[in-house]
Amino acid sequence: MANLELIELYPSPFSERVRWALELKGLAYRRTPYVPVAGEEEHKRKTGIATAPVLLADGEVIGDSDHALEWLEAHHPVPALVPADPRRRAQVRAWELLATEVLAPAARLVMIGRFKAMNVQPLADHFTVKYHWNEADEARVDRLLHTILPDLAAAVASAPYLVGDRFTRADLTVAAMLTPTLGLPPDDLFAMDAGMRAMFGTPFGADPSLAQLHEWRDRTYRQHRGGRVEPVA
Repeated sequence: MANLELIELYPSPFSERVRWALELKGLAYRRTPYVPVAGEEEHKRKTGIATAPVLLADGEVIGDSDHALEWLEAHHPVPALVPADPRRRAQVRAWELLATEVLAPAARLVMIGRFKAMNVQPLADHFTVKYHWNEADEARVDRLLHTILPDLAAAVASAPYLVGDRFTRADLTVAAMLTPTLGLPPDDLFAMDAGMRAMFGTPFGADPSLAQLHEWRDRTYRQHRGGRVEPVA
């Protein structure tokens, strides 16, 4: 059994994606909090990477949630989270790319704008520089999300799973990556104090056209997450 450590930013959907996969695989692992701003230099010294999550596996540094999930699938293939069928496998990867390269990064820019409006410092300024936020890009991705999310809501309304007839990494990844747009899952599914929950907010969560997307995300958590997500004790 590999010696596994996950350096995580607890509310981050990218960290949650790796936690979820580790726990579905039944793997024991240590959790180490990553602290933005204050812990930045120590994190880079330890890993050589400026972002989280980072998976440490027997000394190997895996600094990206995509690479971490590929490592887990290669080294711990049971239960399989990616179909063997090439067509369905490609569909899973397409959903993952939509979620990790479009949905979550776009929502992050909207969230940074929210932090700036609320004057949440020093996080607002730190993330503005780190993720190259500006008003024009926020407006652009806001329009993009208003286009994509209703289509996604319609897609999940037609079937319980995104690919085929069983849970895959597509469902895991999309469900996790919806946090910055819909807000965190309910407290019985994802522990978060009221102040932090309010800070993250629900940028698109009040849109009635997304009700089915809320229901799908929360149902996916209830059926496949394996219990309430908790921060490091």
